[in-house]
Amino acid sequence: MLKNLPYWGQVLMVAVFAVALVYVAYTWYPGLSEIRAEIKTLTNDHEAKQDKIREGQAIEAQLPEFEREIASLKQKLEDLKQILPTEPETGDLLKWIKNLTDQSNLNLKFFSPEALREVEFYKEFPIRMSVTGGYHDLGLFFDRISKYSRIINVTGASIDGIPAQGDVSIKADFTATTFIYNEQAEKKVEAPKVAKRAR
Repeated sequence: MLKNLPYWGQVLMVAVFAVALVYVAYTWYPGLSEIRAEIKTLTNDHEAKQDKIREGQAIEAQLPEFEREIASLKQKLEDLKQILPTEPETGDLLKWIKNLTDQSNLNLKFFSPEALREVEFYKEFPIRMSVTGGYHDLGLFFDRISKYSRIINVTGASIDGIPAQGDVSIKADFTATTFIYNEQAEKKVEAPKVAKRAR
């Protein structure tokens, strides 16, 4: 169609088309920039959500490992409860100590349980003791205590010689401390954790 027009007509048509194009661009350009800004915002929002999805998928992939770890920790806690009872069991401990001193050829002269002392997730249960016997027998007694299934620490040992009466040549005073699992302390720690999760 433009070829049928004379040269000046073709130039006029191109000029009119150019003016119309400039007018359309001028009127629509502000709207286009807003659309571009909105597209950019939506794209950024989409990418942020994709990142969160990837993080969630990574955590989900680790979930079985976390569950295995929790099961392992629960088993360790149960094992610890075997070593650390939840009650003092003074009577059983006295019988065991008396039996152990008899087996070690020692005389149990003094057995005095002291007050429980709280230390984080456990309580210390100190027992002041005094025995008489031979030096070798005392070493055997301490060795047997170290092999007991429960943890017992022997501290503050003082050994004095006494006038020999047969195999009895020393007197030993010491504190045997056993440990008790403190369930109340664990519950106190768990309560704030549960409250935080509920928020």
